[in-house]
Amino acid sequence: MFIFVSMKMTLILSLPATVCTIMAFLLILNLLSKWNKPQFKLLVFMLVSMLLYTAHFFFFKGLTYAIPFSDTIYCFCNPAVYPLFYIYVEELTVRHPNRLRHFFYLLPALVCFVAVGGLYLMMSQSETTHFIERYLYHDEYTPLQGPEWWQGIAHLVVKIVFALEIPPVLYYGWKRISEYNHIVENNYSDIEDKAVSSLRPLLILLAGASIVSFICNAVGRYHFSEIDWLVIIPAAVFSLLFLLIGHVGLNQQFSACDMEWDLYSPEDYGSEYTNELSSKLVRLLNEEQFYLKPNLKINDLARRLNTNRNYIYNAINVEMGISFSELINRKRIDYAVRMIDEYPTKHLNEVAVESGFSSISTFYRNFKLYRRCSPSDFQLEVIRKQKL
Repeated sequence: MFIFVSMKMTLILSLPATVCTIMAFLLILNLLSKWNKPQFKLLVFMLVSMLLYTAHFFFFKGLTYAIPFSDTIYCFCNPAVYPLFYIYVEELTVRHPNRLRHFFYLLPALVCFVAVGGLYLMMSQSETTHFIERYLYHDEYTPLQGPEWWQGIAHLVVKIVFALEIPPVLYYGWKRISEYNHIVENNYSDIEDKAVSSLRPLLILLAGASIVSFICNAVGRYHFSEIDWLVIIPAAVFSLLFLLIGHVGLNQQFSACDMEWDLYSPEDYGSEYTNELSSKLVRLLNEEQFYLKPNLKINDLARRLNTNRNYIYNAINVEMGISFSELINRKRIDYAVRMIDEYPTKHLNEVAVESGFSSISTFYRNFKLYRRCSPSDFQLEVIRKQKL
């Protein structure tokens, strides 16, 4: 059976694979200039996704002579893409990920690949043609017998494996991202280039895309070959998703393995020590204005106070009830406000640098967050009041 599609539909069908190919190429260029293990895992995800949508392309174009090969690839890639995305998230957010466990994440996909490929090798040419015609393009089980019937069961298992993988990938992916961002916020004052907040909305988009994928698997791809818009919607959704994932991955250079970690475990000094440390910390920030140091890290405070970062963390999070980044950036914004009040015509770039911010964009973002207005609006208001 051959499905004839227009040039327009051909371009639409090839769009997800094309986007994945472009993103893979850009990731390769990045990796050639500087090795980055999370980006390498993202590259693997993009390459497997490219193979998946190339197999889709062969199916919808009706290239039946290539389907035994492309369908075998599809039956590996389909249950592999979500675990591969989670492996990327784990590589990004966990300092020492268990890479042996990564193999077990992909084991169901490998089993599906071997089962489907092995059954195609066992089937005769006529059985293969009959299976493609009756099952893949019409989803009919009843005329299948022998190896064809087992091939149908193998394809059903692929769909079940795919459906079972989605909830844990989304749940644990969200959990890993939240834990990582929490650590970043409590160890660094400047978190823009370190936190992976952009991955959270991507996970939400991935959840939406997973619903589309689940429907495609449950209904059967053959239904989508009959109505153009049923092909266009998933192609557009996944092309956009791959584009966004690639964009975030290309710009995310910092990962858990770049974090500084203490080499020893803290002893329990008790609440009296924590209270004393909190007092020292307040004096250090208020009297010495230690928060003005650019790219300040919690370890800098720990070294200055001759203690362990875990106690600094406890003093800030437990005693003060805020994160390290919030404490430092609130202090910096208060300092910037006083500076603008005193020197209302001072250039905001200078205010940002003198307040300890590493970039003007970080300064603007934090000013809006804690003062509910932009620094330029605040500056204009100060100038207006002084003229009255």
